[in-house]
Amino acid sequence: MKSFIFVDKKEKAFGKIIDYKLFELKFYSHYLFNIYRAKVVGKIDSINAYFLLYDDDKKAFLKTNKKFKIGDSIICQIIKEEFDDKLASASANFRIENEDYYLFRFKNKGFPKLKKGRKKNRENYDKLIKLKNSLINEENFTPSPKLLKSYNQLDLYLEENNGLEVKELEIRNNKIISDAFKSISENKIYNDDLSIIINDLETLCLVDVNSSKKKSTMDKDDFYYKVNKDLIDFIFYNLNLRNIGGMVIIDFLKSTKNEKLLEEIDLSLKKYFKTYTIYGFTKMGLFELSIKRRGESLRKKLKERELIN
Repeated sequence: MKSFIFVDKKEKAFGKIIDYKLFELKFYSHYLFNIYRAKVVGKIDSINAYFLLYDDDKKAFLKTNKKFKIGDSIICQIIKEEFDDKLASASANFRIENEDYYLFRFKNKGFPKLKKGRKKNRENYDKLIKLKNSLINEENFTPSPKLLKSYNQLDLYLEENNGLEVKELEIRNNKIISDAFKSISENKIYNDDLSIIINDLETLCLVDVNSSKKKSTMDKDDFYYKVNKDLIDFIFYNLNLRNIGGMVIIDFLKSTKNEKLLEEIDLSLKKYFKTYTIYGFTKMGLFELSIKRRGESLRKKLKERELIN
């Protein structure tokens, strides 16, 4: 299996290619999730809110029950980027992590929690506690503002995938990625002689399975079952690639053997998604499930950046 991480610093993009296919693509910000020693430059006492200067010309909005004065320093994490005329949002309850644990300053009494699927590692456990204490101690020093910990999505991604090779490339000029962009820009996508139609609506996603022009001498019921089975991984690969979440309805080809697909569906879902719920087939033969949302769809982000039409 040929797998590697790619980074495009110009487009502020990164992702993973597996077996010469784009597995995922994300965009990162220089500010989002970073931890700063910020300076209080304004406050609204009635709602326990503060205006913070966290970089040379960057301000954020913070709500907290702690009391501060103008000029005080606060250790905070940027949790939402500025948008239009809205300031970035900050949190005093910063979150730090490594490949095995995550830790909030105020939650769980400030102790690390083991990530799902990871094994206990005392060294990484102690490292997070040491990092937390060093960040808290920074509140007593000057100057402010100051970047204390770079924690953008790229940094976290590289930590989580530290066993893979990292390559720099331009996503606009890479054939594997440009082919994937072309697929994402279309609703109907092909897998050899088979195809699916993905309609990502505001409230749910509809996936329609087609046999296209594929012919077979098999019994019709067996043939439809085989088409459905052959497209399972293709469907969830594309939902994952497009970063589609929420309610999903799949209209498989009608077959009396659709219940046999459940095990294959579950195996494929585990490959691409961490959190999902299977509801099964309705009386009309539609397959229902929900996938935990992970932010905006990739198609929307690509359009905003004019990477697809």
